[in-house]
Amino acid sequence: MTVTWYPVITFPLETNLLPLLRLLHDRGINPRVTEEKGRQQLWVAEQSQTLAAATLSSQWSTGELAVSASEPAVSSQETRLLTHCLELPRLFPVNIAIILLGILGTLLVYLDMRTLTYAQWLLFQIVSDGAFLPWSAVLDGNQYWRLLTPIFIHFGPLHILFNGIVLWQMGNRIEQAKGSMHYLLLIVITGVIANMAQYLTQANTVFGGLSGVVYGVIGYIAVYQTLVTHPLLQFNRAIIAFFIGWLLLGF
Repeated sequence: MTVTWYPVITFPLETNLLPLLRLLHDRGINPRVTEEKGRQQLWVAEQSQTLAAATLSSQWSTGELAVSASEPAVSSQETRLLTHCLELPRLFPVNIAIILLGILGTLLVYLDMRTLTYAQWLLFQIVSDGAFLPWSAVLDGNQYWRLLTPIFIHFGPLHILFNGIVLWQMGNRIEQAKGSMHYLLLIVITGVIANMAQYLTQANTVFGGLSGVVYGVIGYIAVYQTLVTHPLLQFNRAIIAFFIGWLLLGF
């Protein structure tokens, strides 16, 4: 389903809008933030909410916003947690879907790790009678999804746990800052490139995992925060350096 976003107000790039986004979500408004011409642009998903969002944003930015006396200043911890969990699918639909598909791929591998009966449709190459077919068989069968689907295959809980945690921490920032379609395109491009690179260097093997995507996301943030200042796309450089070192160690 295509969502039309409506512009509300802009802020300087250095403004931390996370408190404002939480405030708008608490008021039932679905926002997103993008970078437009060197400023942060706040959008809402419903045109009828633009006025309310603009008013709340102005009050928040000037410090005039106060909690109504008729409302509790702080809700219970359980209520806040529930509200936050219910908002996650709307905030990060692509990232949640990718991680859930990774968990599903892990379960399919676990069900039959010897022959991968249930995960064969996710492999980069077609397997027939226990042997890998040339990749031309994929083209002949129009099974182009195999270019991407190996990213969902994981070989154990620690494999998907590590990839999922890193993707959740970094991917959410990109999806919120640049939008779900932008993030989905990044996932597809990095996933296909990683799978093709693996195949070209080590064909006729079973491979998979979100590691290539994870490093694509890390690289995206590392380059982006060097070229452009965006509050959501700033990350501890020491952590990025650690992952680069871990990648080199893996080689």
